[in-house]
Amino acid sequence: MYESLLSLPYFQGMDKDDITRILDNVAFEFIKYNDGEAICRHGENCDKFKILTQGVLQAVAEAPDMSYRLTEEIAAPYAIEPYSMFGHSTKHSRKYIAKGACTILAIDKKFLFSELSAHKIFTINFLNLISSKEQKLESTIWNNTPSSIAGRIAKFISLRCEQQHGRKILSIKMERLAEILCETRLNISKALNSMQDAGLLELHRKEIIIPSLKKLNDTIKE
Repeated sequence: MYESLLSLPYFQGMDKDDITRILDNVAFEFIKYNDGEAICRHGENCDKFKILTQGVLQAVAEAPDMSYRLTEEIAAPYAIEPYSMFGHSTKHSRKYIAKGACTILAIDKKFLFSELSAHKIFTINFLNLISSKEQKLESTIWNNTPSSIAGRIAKFISLRCEQQHGRKILSIKMERLAEILCETRLNISKALNSMQDAGLLELHRKEIIIPSLKKLNDTIKE
């Protein structure tokens, strides 16, 4: 248990005495999921602080009009939408599915206020991680819009991702992607095929697989 908690960024900097006090006062729940089981669903209340401690999950986000879907593969350790516990909406914005066997550490939201917030290190770590996510998003939004179609495709995908690395799957019709980017289907097709030839993605029927988003973004600068 000690090692599991200390390996998570939210508890880094704490010693075993800190962890012991937390374990004595906080109700932790370890939940195991099998391959394909839903961990959280879109629209469900986010009333628990959930951390993937072992395994890999799929985070699935769908466009409001249901015209496309983005799937990410995320490995442990990973906190599931801690920002969704607060603010205007306290519901999950994505669906999370176990990819293989997974273990989730769940802590009731009330303990964040009654116990964990009493630990200064945890509070600082928690605020830093949420703030970093917002700052990265703000920076990405204000970057210049890429001039190339390939660059605009890469940015379209990046803006919708939880993590800027790892494997991504964009399920979308080419016509819909062309509409969103205000381009012709032919130009989108040419750009995607060129990116595939460069080894940056794989094209399938109504599906674009990006093996490494970091490699895609590092290669396509404009």
